[in-house]
Amino acid sequence: MNPNTIRFDLLFDADEYHRSGFCPWTFFAYPTSMADEQGLPPDDDACEFLACLQERGIDVAIWVNGIAEDTTYFACRKDDIHRLNDVIQELEDSGEIEKGFCNRRTERLFSASEKHRTRP
Repeated sequence: MNPNTIRFDLLFDADEYHRSGFCPWTFFAYPTSMADEQGLPPDDDACEFLACLQERGIDVAIWVNGIAEDTTYFACRKDDIHRLNDVIQELEDSGEIEKGFCNRRTERLFSASEKHRTRP
């Protein structure tokens, strides 16, 4: 994964957005304990997905512990939900991401985290 493809300067502040009375719309989650020093998940495809959303003009946040402890989210603003869903559908239809990408990768990352915690 080339972290240079993600524009960290374009990420919006989800905590500030939440304090202003809006709840960020979360669409991807992973254990915070698995995040790298930049807050990214240990999944190259998920990082590329984030960069791809930014390239298509979706304002995204990396929201650490926004809703649940030890959970980091990719989130968008309320006004971007429909555009986000349209972009995700386009990415699935074109084969750039697998169908159900967000759910499948989220489940995989949490499963990997759980397996790591339960090892002797």
